[in-house]
This record gives sequence, structure tokens and C-alpha cells, in this order.
Amino acid sequence: MLSTALLVGGAFGVRHAFEADHVAAVAALVGETDQPGSTGVAWGLGHAVPVVALGGGFLALGVGVPERVALAFEAVVALVLVVLGLRAVVGAPSLGRALVGHVHGGESDDGGSTARHGHLHVFGRAVGLTHSHADRESFSVGVIHGFAGSGGVVVALATSAESTIDGAGFLAGFAVSTIMAMGVASWGLDRAAGYADAVRVVGGLASVTVGVLLFAEVTGVGVFV
Repeated sequence: MLSTALLVGGAFGVRHAFEADHVAAVAALVGETDQPGSTGVAWGLGHAVPVVALGGGFLALGVGVPERVALAFEAVVALVLVVLGLRAVVGAPSLGRALVGHVHGGESDDGGSTARHGHLHVFGRAVGLTHSHADRESFSVGVIHGFAGSGGVVVALATSAESTIDGAGFLAGFAVSTIMAMGVASWGLDRAAGYADAVRVVGGLASVTVGVLLFAEVTGVGVFV
């Protein structure tokens, strides 16, 4: 039934949102914004895009995600986690990139309207004509995670549903619950830590650790041997 598929997809989405690599990635980004909840929502939206797109396509075609492709994206996710974590811990440019926070668009000290956000620089030069907001970065990281192996599991579950409608319902429930769960999680991470620096360091260390372990698992390299 469609209602059952929605509920199952929703429950799976909440559990999926709190996987270690997902929380680690968002925790590393939370300290870079004044609106931590939106960081998680942006990640959830980014994660939902490839999962729903691929899931819908595979449902229509009746095929699954190739294993080699899923492994390749898992390796990319691992590297992204390490880079995000290192940047969060050191709070300095990483690989020639620096996310520089600044305020403009209004008064900043007397209660006027301001717009604090990240401005992406590469080797000291601003990239593009527009600003790169932390939410956009979180969205991009979510997209990469969506293509990884865990996203493939969701697609596989959707394609194994009794009908195309049930599969679509599973994907819809999964996407909505993932967005909501990660929004709450990122807000909670910021509130629990209390300080942006603490969030960056703890989240960064977790991100690096999970990234290294995930890369070792994907490549078959023993970390503790």
C-alpha cells in the first residue's frame, strides 16, 4: 500500500540521516553558519535530489545501481569528509580554498539588517560573480552523499517494492524525513556544543575519522593493521 510505503520510507530516512558519515559531514559544516538548521536542511535536499532522480529512473527502467559506480562514489564521499574535517579543525584554507565569513548588505552593530555568509576564495581570488553560501556547500555535499553506496541501498529498496507507486511512495517518504531529520540534527549539534569553534573541532575530527575509515573500507586498506 502507498501509505505503508510512505511510512517505511520515512522511518528509513530518519535512520539513514543519522548514519555516522552524514552526521560527521554536517557537523563539520555547522560551525560555518549562523543558521545551523538550514545547513542540515540544505544537506537533506542535496541528498534527496540524486536519490529520488536515480530511484525514479531505475523504477521506470527496472534496473539497479552498478556496484562499481556505488563504490566509486563512496570513495569520493570519504575524501570529501576528510577535506571538510581538516578544514574545520584548522580553521584555515585547505587545498588552496578558504571559506571567509563576512557581513554586508546593511548595518552590523546597531541592529540593522545584515547578511553574514561564506565567500569562497581559491588561492586568494574570489570565485565567480556570486557568493558561495554555506548552505550551497552543504547542498553539494549532500548530493555527493546521495550518489554513494547508502543512497544506492535506498534505490535498491525502492526498486524492490511491489509496485511502481509503492516504490515512488518509499522514495518520497525517505526524502522528506531525511530533510527534516538532518535539519533537526544540525540545529541540535549547534545548540549542544554552544560554541561554533567547539562544533568545528569536534565535528571536524569526527569527519576526518569517519572519512579515513570509510575510505579504508572501500579500498580494502587495513587502518589498524
